[in-house]
Amino acid sequence: MKKHAARRSQSGFTLVEMMISIVIALFATLVIAQTFALAEGYRRSGTSGGDASFSGAVGTYLISRDLSAAGYGFNTAAYYGCDVSLSDKSPPSGTAPRLADFTLAPVRIDFGTGTAPDAIWAVSSGTSSAPGPINLTAAMSSPTDNYTVSSAFGVRAGDVLVLAQSGGTSCTLVEASNTPTSATSNQNVIQHASTGGSSRFNPTGGLGGAYPASAVVIDLGTTPIVNRYYIVNNTLMVDQEVSGLLAQPVAANIVQLKAIYGVDNIGDGAVHVWSTTPPANAAAWASILAVRVALVAQGTNPDKPSNLTTGQCTTTQAAPAVTWEDGSTTTLDVSTNGSASGIDWTCFRYKVFHVTTSLRNVIWTPS
Repeated sequence: MKKHAARRSQSGFTLVEMMISIVIALFATLVIAQTFALAEGYRRSGTSGGDASFSGAVGTYLISRDLSAAGYGFNTAAYYGCDVSLSDKSPPSGTAPRLADFTLAPVRIDFGTGTAPDAIWAVSSGTSSAPGPINLTAAMSSPTDNYTVSSAFGVRAGDVLVLAQSGGTSCTLVEASNTPTSATSNQNVIQHASTGGSSRFNPTGGLGGAYPASAVVIDLGTTPIVNRYYIVNNTLMVDQEVSGLLAQPVAANIVQLKAIYGVDNIGDGAVHVWSTTPPANAAAWASILAVRVALVAQGTNPDKPSNLTTGQCTTTQAAPAVTWEDGSTTTLDVSTNGSASGIDWTCFRYKVFHVTTSLRNVIWTPS
């Protein structure tokens, strides 16, 4: 009897008790898994949203900053719209000489085909002197002639210059190779020698044509802004056309960029029409007083597809859009760039950034 009692006191769990414990453990595992999945979703959403906010804010700020300064130093409408040619003998990279061109206008929008992103140009002088067109007082007989001007005050060796004429379709970019000295015989003569320290943009034999006495010299300083913003591989890039620093990354995960001209079609100094029509002449360029820019940033972390067959999600069910101050709406199609990673665009979250920038240097154009 005593041995039998000892054996019963050493007995383990019964089968029913073990089954109950397993069921409880399964329920606990399920709860933990669901909690983890929910927490991971919140983490991915937060991280993705933070990345998109940072990229979009940086890109919008830099574009708006350049647009705010656009037109500084050459806000005389008669010279707007010409195609400026340059030849860079010492580019930071690539083959020399580097040939390039840009439009002499405060802002230019290269509208993308269909839903493709736009590209935005911003141009302004970097001179610290009082800027303004300088009149040629003697016609040139060849592209290599020095420029005899009405006043060369403020021009220094190394300044980037643009030669233009009213109604002309072509302009020329060169570099001043001297600093005109007051009270000397050459105080109003600007040289652009093809050799020496300040000759980067002065090719042998000159560039462009021989300009008449009605032409002007526009001093853009040593560090002008000639920047082009565009999207490549979902990255906002900038080309700095004069410095030669091309394809510089600005902000990652940018999938759309759209811009619109604000046009004064009446001539009273206020915007009355928002247009995507490219300007056709100097007067049309001068009527652009503002620019609207909309930029879309994509989150870095996609959600899991809700439909495994199509790969689509319910995270984003409609294309992002921006509503402007006047109530008009611009839809920003991201279906192409948003799916560039191979994951459907509906599985990502997006943030829209938009800004309306007044071209104050155009608005303040002297009459």
